[in-house]
Amino acid sequence: MVAGGATGADSAATAEGRGFWKGVAPRALALSGAAVLAIVGAEVMWSGGETATAAVALPSAGFGPDNFDQELAASDRQLALARERVANAPDQWLPREGLARAELARFKMTADPERLALARNNLAMAQDLAPAASGPILTAAEIAMAGHDLAAAEMQLDRLEKVAVAPSPAERAEAVALRGDIEFYRGNMAGAASAYTAADAILPTSGTAIRQALLARSQGRFDEAIELVGKAARRDSLRTPRGLASYALQIGMIESARGNFEAAAERFWQADRLFPGHWLTQLYIAEAQGVAGDFDDAIAVQERIAREYGDPQALDAAASLYLAQGDTQAADQLTQRSTAIWRARAKAMPLAYTAHTFENELAFGDPQRALRLARENLSHRPYGDAHILVAEALLETGDPAQARAHLLEAEAQGWRSAPLYARLSEAEEMLGNDKASKAAAKKARELNPSIFDPVMSRLWFGHG
Repeated sequence: MVAGGATGADSAATAEGRGFWKGVAPRALALSGAAVLAIVGAEVMWSGGETATAAVALPSAGFGPDNFDQELAASDRQLALARERVANAPDQWLPREGLARAELARFKMTADPERLALARNNLAMAQDLAPAASGPILTAAEIAMAGHDLAAAEMQLDRLEKVAVAPSPAERAEAVALRGDIEFYRGNMAGAASAYTAADAILPTSGTAIRQALLARSQGRFDEAIELVGKAARRDSLRTPRGLASYALQIGMIESARGNFEAAAERFWQADRLFPGHWLTQLYIAEAQGVAGDFDDAIAVQERIAREYGDPQALDAAASLYLAQGDTQAADQLTQRSTAIWRARAKAMPLAYTAHTFENELAFGDPQRALRLARENLSHRPYGDAHILVAEALLETGDPAQARAHLLEAEAQGWRSAPLYARLSEAEEMLGNDKASKAAAKKARELNPSIFDPVMSRLWFGHG
């Protein structure tokens, strides 16, 4: 979970995406020459009509940049102004905090790890300049969460309770919601829900509603999750084009998680109409095109985004589509590049990038290395999805009993997803538990009827 309303939705979309490989492993798929299947027929092309707005209509946009290029230009101006304020008052902590927040905002827009590093560096300088019992404490917690550092975030929130000047209701609500995020990533979904309810009691915000939506999605409550995204949009007083697009994107992600791929595609197209040019939206549209069998257009978009933004996720997503067509050579060319990027990022920021590096390693590299990365990620954030990652690696390395234990732990925490039960079905089958395997498979199909279809190998982001 991430702080903030619209920007939080953007970040959440990038935070946990990964390829869904088990059961339809990419190399096995490529070698077997599995048929390319579209969800609703090989010739269907989704144009993104208005039907997706029927279930949850988003409010009209208020003000703000109309497209991604304009947003980047506005960010450039914000960064320049923040740097000027620091230059004019180098011994004051508030301008330095402003620069840290501007860098954090840029990171949420571009997913550029250098921006997160700059945010951290400026934040540290602001903290050094601030008097005791004051300073950029809430900002420090938000930046720590952006880097997946739960302990540092919790430490800052503890400090916030001892500040000399009482926080505003908005700051208190955000602090309580951040504690909910920490509980979520520690595997305490009930604690997270309680914290979000408490934050709402202080001040209802769009950011809290988005968090509740992500929690509901993680528990398989898809209709409720979509309704909560709609609530977030209605609570959002700014309603910028980017913000509304992020809500549409979130709804599309929820639809994809339950196998409603056509409805998901319509929401992704809606997001692109609301805020054209955002690379993240375009990645989801490309994925939807790949699901529909339009590989050439999808790969062209993914490779362009990789060139323009240096995004390794785009390389991995394109590689998955090459593999779906049996082109291992083209896939390997991309994954050699993406693997190098992921490993460099994980070395520089292990808390932030270990899980992403695992995803790449399991799909395209060494399963034993993937298992080490999955366990490292679990040690930092022992929540349901991290247990599933470990289980996927254990299944790949031939340890279904341990995989089963991790999957049952995720379920005990309250996690409900088609990937969880699909992996549990596989583990039970490998252990010779036919009845339990069939029961888990039934639960997986109830959450996503397409979970065992070959088309799932084309989903790098929206598998559930």
